[in-house]
Amino acid sequence: MDISTLSQDVTANSTSDLIDNPRIQAGFDTTADVPVLTISESAQIMRTMLSSIDLEELTNDFFIILSDKLPCSSLKLSFADQVLKTGKAKAHARIMKISIYYGHPFGTPQHAQLAYSFSKVLTPVQRKLLSEIHSIFAMSLRHALEYYRISQLATKDVLTGLGNRAHYSESINKLISICTRNQDSFGLLIFDLDNFKSVNDRFGHQEGDEVLVAFARVLESCLRDSDHAFRFGGDEFCCLLIDSNAEANKRVADRITDAIAKHPLFVQHGVSSSVGATSFKHGDDGNSLFERADKALYRAKQAGKSLYIAA
Repeated sequence: MDISTLSQDVTANSTSDLIDNPRIQAGFDTTADVPVLTISESAQIMRTMLSSIDLEELTNDFFIILSDKLPCSSLKLSFADQVLKTGKAKAHARIMKISIYYGHPFGTPQHAQLAYSFSKVLTPVQRKLLSEIHSIFAMSLRHALEYYRISQLATKDVLTGLGNRAHYSESINKLISICTRNQDSFGLLIFDLDNFKSVNDRFGHQEGDEVLVAFARVLESCLRDSDHAFRFGGDEFCCLLIDSNAEANKRVADRITDAIAKHPLFVQHGVSSSVGATSFKHGDDGNSLFERADKALYRAKQAGKSLYIAA
């Protein structure tokens, strides 16, 4: 049988919907009134699910419980711009999809989806068991999803989607700790857009915002997945380059400034970028590292435009 004929897209607006919603009854066969799980088993699963707010850890813990009781070969959680997978998908698996809505009751509902993959067709009792286990998981999952959403709002720049200053502070402190322990290094680049003020003055802040968003996209396109980009506010941006040295810092900065020089929007407005750079040294803290790169940026701005100076 084709997998798509076995796939069920079930929408649950609340935990109780898994029992009360006729559409979900059709998928889970929850007609029996007697629970499959004992009170003790339910309590144990609940304790496990409440032990973490981290989505990856929570999903992995749930999969361990689920695969121990049911022939579940893999589990996929899709939410926001993320996908978490655990287990190993098998050919000709039976897929069951369940939508989860979360968020503030007076705000815009947020959507996530769980995709269960089973190695064989579930019996009615197994479908009932899945319903009960899922109900317990869904409550913890909604809390974890909402925590993730709020955390993203607290650490993201609203305009560009890059990390904000709070996220930068958290990230650099972690990097310093790791690099101190492993005797490694990383690079810090600070960018300031040349002639950006004239864009706002002549064309308005909406056009200025488009320039800022375009610069954020340039940063993302020029960095590795392991690197991080942030906007501090105004036209000040910075990047943390993992496992980088002075030469690598210069290569990345050149790649970014070259991309700006070829970008139609920056060419139109005559906007370029000055860059101050440094690398982590033993004994640095977040303040000393940033101050060194910031002074290099100041010298670059004083010396002209579209310049790179390392310290």
